[in-house]
Amino acid sequence: MRLSETSDRKTFTEYVEKHPYGHYMKTPMWGEYKAKTEHTSWKMLVYTDDNGICGTAMAIIGRWMTHKYIYVPWGPCIDYENADIVKEAFALLKDYAKQEGAVFLRTDPNVVRMPHDIHGNVLEGTNHEYVTELLKEAGYRHKGYGYAYDGSWTNRYTLMVDLSGTMEDVKKRFSAPRRRAINRHELWAVSSRIGDASDLPVLMEFEKQLSEQDGFKPHSREFFQGLLDAFGDHAVIYVASVDLDQMLENTAKELTSKKYRKDPEARQGVEKTMEKARELKLRYGSHVDIAAGLFIRFGENSWDLYTYNHKDFNFLNSVDAIHALAMEDMQKHGVLHYDMVGFSGVTTKDDPEYGLYFYKASFGPEYIERLGQFDYVYNESRYKRFDLERRGFNKIRRKVVHTLYAKKKKGEEHE
Repeated sequence: MRLSETSDRKTFTEYVEKHPYGHYMKTPMWGEYKAKTEHTSWKMLVYTDDNGICGTAMAIIGRWMTHKYIYVPWGPCIDYENADIVKEAFALLKDYAKQEGAVFLRTDPNVVRMPHDIHGNVLEGTNHEYVTELLKEAGYRHKGYGYAYDGSWTNRYTLMVDLSGTMEDVKKRFSAPRRRAINRHELWAVSSRIGDASDLPVLMEFEKQLSEQDGFKPHSREFFQGLLDAFGDHAVIYVASVDLDQMLENTAKELTSKKYRKDPEARQGVEKTMEKARELKLRYGSHVDIAAGLFIRFGENSWDLYTYNHKDFNFLNSVDAIHALAMEDMQKHGVLHYDMVGFSGVTTKDDPEYGLYFYKASFGPEYIERLGQFDYVYNESRYKRFDLERRGFNKIRRKVVHTLYAKKKKGEEHE
């Protein structure tokens, strides 16, 4: 096996797209995007043998202060079931990074560690921990099988919906409350559509609302436009809207039916919803965009990168409408694996991120745990300096960002 740089973008991309370990971050589209947004450079690397191409790797080449590093997001596209190939591929990769003068090489293969049920319990099946052991034997340092939010550059846990079969089959795997919420959208006059770049302000406004709540810096128009430019038809925007006039009309008709005659409590709940809808109509008008999402699709996979909703319309379960349309549209484009992109890996209520897990789990996904992050270090002292400087900088930045962007609590606004 040999490893070399290539300039054949078409062949490289097609190989990644068809590979079982393909990922949008393994493409030149991602390389271009990172170069534009983070000023890194990138190289397309190909593994070859006597039969031609047998693997690829997207090398992101970055610098922090004076520290050069090479990052291969989600690992190379190789056959991880073959131990000899794994050993040789990662040996060649560390040789390449050394020749490039990197302080360290980082990678995080999108290889499933072992199968789990939706609650995180281990099931029988293929265990890829041997890949971890092979890399450790080759000198790579493993960050471990810990909590998802441990400072790694990617999240090794995710929840993935199987889109094979019909959409009816897919929806049968949703929880009963999720199906009811989606079915109610017709009554509430909630609809969704495929958007375009002109809808970015909607997405940005909803992200801004969340940033004020959670204290993070919202992304710029250029950030989102950069994704659209880099990924072209592989990037898609979905937007959910509500027609409040139609909602009020439909709900008023429903209240006249027999459905609520013997259930005054349920009737009162609907009346409160109508009252809220009238208030929102006075504030926003009849037709309002209430959620938006930006997704990437590539080969048989899709990823929900950024999805936000209008905070005043939470009661309409508007993000459900985004997912319902996105799954149907992705399926039409040949997508079989609908990645809901990240959660903590913990499924108990004591986890601070439990709400995110609970919501995503209601779509009947598979619990995915990957191997995690690996570093190969060439210069120990500079590697430690990189880690300390970067962590220190990020800690300060988080404090500054939270101060600047978190919405002040009531009572502090006029101080």
